[in-house]
Amino acid sequence: PVKEKKLMDVKLGELPSWILMRDFTPKGIAGAFQREHERLRKYH
Repeated sequence: PVKEKKLMDVKLGELPSWILMRDFTPKGIAGAFQREHERLRKYH
């Protein structure tokens, strides 16, 4: 499904639906930052 794809994996035609499926609430944005932080932390 488009919702589970990362931004770099989304095709240009799928971009509008991908954006609409994102969680732009403060909790959703904080969760995205936390996931990215955890992903990068394993390299340090």
